[in-house]
Amino acid sequence: MPEMTPVQTLLIAIIQIVLVIAFVFVVVPLTIFAERKVLGFVQQRLGSTRIAGKLRGITGLQNRFMWGMGRFPIIHYFRGLPGLVGDIVKLFIKEDIRPAKADRFVYLIAPCVSMIAAMLVYAMIGFYPGTLFTIPSFIPLIGGLPVGGTIADVNVGLLMLLGIASVGVYGIVLGAWASNSKYPLLGGLRSAAQMVSYEVPLTISMLTPVILAGSLNFNEMTRVTATGLSPWGVIPLFIGFFAYITCGFAESNRLPFDMPEAENELVAGYHTEYSGMRFGLFYLAEYINMSIVAALASAFFFGGPWLLPFGLQRFIPETAFWIGQPHWYIFAVKIVFFLFVYIWVRGSWPRYRYDQIMDVAWKYLIPMTLVNLVLAGIVRYFA
Repeated sequence: MPEMTPVQTLLIAIIQIVLVIAFVFVVVPLTIFAERKVLGFVQQRLGSTRIAGKLRGITGLQNRFMWGMGRFPIIHYFRGLPGLVGDIVKLFIKEDIRPAKADRFVYLIAPCVSMIAAMLVYAMIGFYPGTLFTIPSFIPLIGGLPVGGTIADVNVGLLMLLGIASVGVYGIVLGAWASNSKYPLLGGLRSAAQMVSYEVPLTISMLTPVILAGSLNFNEMTRVTATGLSPWGVIPLFIGFFAYITCGFAESNRLPFDMPEAENELVAGYHTEYSGMRFGLFYLAEYINMSIVAALASAFFFGGPWLLPFGLQRFIPETAFWIGQPHWYIFAVKIVFFLFVYIWVRGSWPRYRYDQIMDVAWKYLIPMTLVNLVLAGIVRYFA
């Protein structure tokens, strides 16, 4: 295949970006909806089946429609979707109020920083190692060109990923400080301390597959940990996964690590003074970060687009129908599974105290991940 021109490269990159954005903006709303439903089942509540208000106007119409959906099999599982659509519309039309003494410029850009940092991380995530599909030949200029499963398949993908992801904390801290209010400031300070503390063991835990695979390339790490992992490598990889998923919960400010948002203490934490779509951007960034943590857990520790994790894929012949080759939808299913784990933990675990959160990071996770990193190095040396 001839080398692509700069214009063709740009067009293919735009197609990849649009596909990733479409994936994110399908998964995130469905995750919000699933969270309401799953928590409803876990805690024996109605779970997004009705909305408050008298049965009049648009609210009443939504109520009657959702209750009507409950009369049909299968459809009743989706009876909360009209309420979700109403919430999204409300974010767009709600009045955007800014505190009088807030730092206007910083206050306005803080949600954008969090949102952009969350979206940029997806540039380094490989959904499929190779050509995802080929552009039909009848399309001018780019017909017959391949579309890869990764936007930026670079050799130092993990370093870029960690660097961009760490910028997200700036959006939270800046938004909290610029609001000029005590509760957001407390939430921002908690978030800064918590995210900086947990970034250390999170990064060390992600170095475990790097050492075992001998590469910083995203797709190469995924391939080796799925198909070429030493049997002894399963031990440090599993320990690394346990540390990573714990840090992932803390980094995305989710229960039991949601101290920056603690509603019963700080009203809503760092985004208390935000309304409308500016609050919506913080909200979206949190759920996008959840999907990123789920994607990285799937790729680095659970085989990514390959069916089996922890090196077990090598026991399946590559010629085996469907299960012998990687598929992007296997990767997507694993992401959905880890998002379900997020929701499951939220409905099952109480919140930690702040001193306990710091103890978990500095007294337990950091020493454990350092020892595990040495163990991974020993396995790599003798493998």
